[in-house]
Amino acid sequence: MRRREWLISSALFCSMAGLARAQSALGLPSTNLQAPTLDDQRAPGWDRRVLIRWGDPVVPSAPPFHPAQINAAAAARQFGWDALIAGIITPPQAQDGVDRLVLVVAHPDVEARMAFADERDHPGIAGLMQGISVLNLSYRGGQWVTVDGGYQSRRITDGTLCQITGPAAASIGAAVQGVLAPQLGCVTPWNSVLVPEGDTAPWLRRLAHHDQAFAKPDIGFGFGWVVEIDALRPLSFPKKHTALGRFPRAGLACALSGDGTPVVFMTEASPGGRLFRFKGAAPQNPPTSAATQTSPLDSGTIAVAVIEGSDIVWHDLAAEPTSLTATLSAAGQGSRFDDPRGLTIDRAGRLYLACAGNRARGVDQTNPLNPRAGHDGGHVIRFDPDNNDLGANRFTGTVLLLGGDPQTDPTAIDAPGSTAFLRKPATLSIDRNGDLLIGTNQGGNSTTIADGLYRLSHADSEPDALSQIYRAPIGAALGGSALDPIKNHLFAAIRHPGATPNASFSNPATRWPSLQPQMPPQTTLITLAQTPNQ
Repeated sequence: MRRREWLISSALFCSMAGLARAQSALGLPSTNLQAPTLDDQRAPGWDRRVLIRWGDPVVPSAPPFHPAQINAAAAARQFGWDALIAGIITPPQAQDGVDRLVLVVAHPDVEARMAFADERDHPGIAGLMQGISVLNLSYRGGQWVTVDGGYQSRRITDGTLCQITGPAAASIGAAVQGVLAPQLGCVTPWNSVLVPEGDTAPWLRRLAHHDQAFAKPDIGFGFGWVVEIDALRPLSFPKKHTALGRFPRAGLACALSGDGTPVVFMTEASPGGRLFRFKGAAPQNPPTSAATQTSPLDSGTIAVAVIEGSDIVWHDLAAEPTSLTATLSAAGQGSRFDDPRGLTIDRAGRLYLACAGNRARGVDQTNPLNPRAGHDGGHVIRFDPDNNDLGANRFTGTVLLLGGDPQTDPTAIDAPGSTAFLRKPATLSIDRNGDLLIGTNQGGNSTTIADGLYRLSHADSEPDALSQIYRAPIGAALGGSALDPIKNHLFAAIRHPGATPNASFSNPATRWPSLQPQMPPQTTLITLAQTPNQ
């Protein structure tokens, strides 16, 4: 049998996956390894270092972090409460020879119960704690560090002026104030960073009580777009591209098709979300610079994926205004996936999709790419485009793994030789070996399986063994990972540690990373590096 057929049939009918594993990735029984703890853990041979935390300075004028006394001036200059990695840009080499990177991070959320000492919402401050951070990094003393006063460092918040571009700009307006609910982003072939806005309606309601600008009846049309950031030009305006449609997104992946046309893959942020593709109107050879006035994302066609057996076929949306401003209504024929989230594209031009699971899927609604009914363990799919062309009309899908503990769940599947299991995959990236890195997000709800960062080795061969690189502290989730293109370190975002369902600012489940009684838990960016003897 082909590997895809084996995986799918095993998921539904085979109990062999319930066999116990002898050892975990950290040399401990898997049930002990994967239980949440107050501190984080990493596999042997990996070094973990803190890069930046909630409240640390992003711009030079940022005041010291006083978690019990956060004000608007501080929030607008400090690293945000939540974090998702959007992308890494390598700037031109400076004359001093120091290696540098520019890291773009999205801050999608602010939970009042965990962020404020009085555990009440402060929308005027929360709107500044969300948004985007652009960080300057330099490699010094054998590690990456943030640069105080770095040239490109800046914060983008609910008060940042953004340019609206593309076909719908004439009806919406040329500009709008603010970026809201940013989600998992990606780097473009022309060296800009795309950051999608997710479900902005809760933020608009929240901010309307503080700022009348967000209470205008038509304000919503300025949000729900893909935002493009020129991370190397700190005075540039973020651009919201209407050609890519308006809907809540969870993740993006961008590349060039076989003829050089830009393609952007996008997931709908919903338990039954759809998969979209934007295809530019013309090839970009070479790709347009982000510094120019025009963009390869200013015009093109939006398509939605329709499942046919184990394949997906792209169906173009109608070329009319509602396809841009009410994209979900125009995409009614699209197939539903089980909470689609993160996307990535490997060096061979294959697309990967993380699905976090959907308990609402009925038995009669299963299909080869969503094979389980009423299950929230999630799964990962690889799509191979026809002729290795990401602009092709048909992609072949392969389910690589089905989340859950194979010792207790006979539908959970990963390859023989795996030393760990996962639930609710949410973020994806590719490491230096071409292996797939998977970050999980159970929303801080699990008391038996910690979220973490996993590696699916050699995703283009058999078997695809799954191992755990990093385990997050209790209440935390993975907010993405990204490969450092210079030193081959990994950056990872550890979201909202300590934020279990019954936790609060005064009573968190952990105080990681400081573990100090006077400090709250802090969302943290870390670096992970393999030690030299590995």
